[in-house]
Amino acid sequence: MTDNPAIRRIAVFARLRGPGLGDLVQRNILLSLLRRAHPLAEVSVVAGSELVDRFSELLTGHSYATDVLRCPAVGDTDPGRWREFRRVLAERGFQMCVVDPDSRDLDAREARAAGIPVRVALPTGGPGDTAITHPIRLPPSLRGRPDLYDYARGAAAALGLPAPRSGEVVPVLPKRPEWTPELDAPAPRIAVHPGGARLWNRRWPLRHFARLCVRLVDELDASLYLLGAEQERAELAVLSRDVLAQRPDARVHVAVGESLNRTANLLAGVELLVGNDSAPAHLAAALRTPTVVLYGPTGTEFLWARVYPRHRGVSLRYPCQDIRHAAEDVATRRCEHACPVAYESPEGPYPRCLTDLPVDEVWRAVTRQLPATSARPNGSPR
Repeated sequence: MTDNPAIRRIAVFARLRGPGLGDLVQRNILLSLLRRAHPLAEVSVVAGSELVDRFSELLTGHSYATDVLRCPAVGDTDPGRWREFRRVLAERGFQMCVVDPDSRDLDAREARAAGIPVRVALPTGGPGDTAITHPIRLPPSLRGRPDLYDYARGAAAALGLPAPRSGEVVPVLPKRPEWTPELDAPAPRIAVHPGGARLWNRRWPLRHFARLCVRLVDELDASLYLLGAEQERAELAVLSRDVLAQRPDARVHVAVGESLNRTANLLAGVELLVGNDSAPAHLAAALRTPTVVLYGPTGTEFLWARVYPRHRGVSLRYPCQDIRHAAEDVATRRCEHACPVAYESPEGPYPRCLTDLPVDEVWRAVTRQLPATSARPNGSPR
């Protein structure tokens, strides 16, 4: 099926429920495989209107897709909107459809009804399996459950491509060059992201980040870049204030609410990102920037450990950290420590698996990840 001249238009069904930015960055894995298999084809992501509006900058400027086709959002059952979508889908004349494994109620059956002859998908045991023409078969997993590398290998085989090497699975994030004068600072330049989604508290305590930042200044003479979304402005202000109160001469740059393209250029220019399990970590990994990521109650570290070659995870690996939940089921999550689910404030409360994670352990990961030319010997003068 590789480089079939009859395939010039490809639809990727991705009607996802509540994804984060990092989840969509990972979708470039499948899109880049399609580009390799069919370099002359147009690749259209089919996604719900709410998702398209929320992540328009990523989908239009930092994706391997050609364009985006809107479908009714998850939960939208309006017959009129579905009729219009199905009409447009059929008129576009796609020759291939690939179904994202997390696509909700938009599967190979819709592709078959639209007259799309080649339908690639991961069988799930549901009714949509009957319409699949090219199933994605996952290889035996080394970890007992499939990760992103397993999926990439299965998708490559279904598309007629050789299996990618683990360090080459995640494609480089597309970005436009943008002037970032704040990067004209002495190395090591270290980005720090203390934030994350409020729905599920996966944040290392802010006081721990402050202690780490002071140590980065004291022992490495690091230039710090505190990153976050607009809703994380208060936390970034507190962190900057705490660091400067202890080290008034520290080089601290705060980047809050920046565009995705500017954030990508900033992350591409630093020597390291230290942060929680959130979008900036995935952006940095896709830009080949070394990362130190702090894992709490997610159970997701295994998913990308093999495909992010410059990634180092730090986790206490409590048994309850391995519990996995869909995003919409987070509110019902329980662990042996009865930790809070939602993020409330910089003062906490925080999950036990992150509160207990010592600064010294994160520091060791930082010194291992920094390029040798960037780190000063401990104790050398500033």
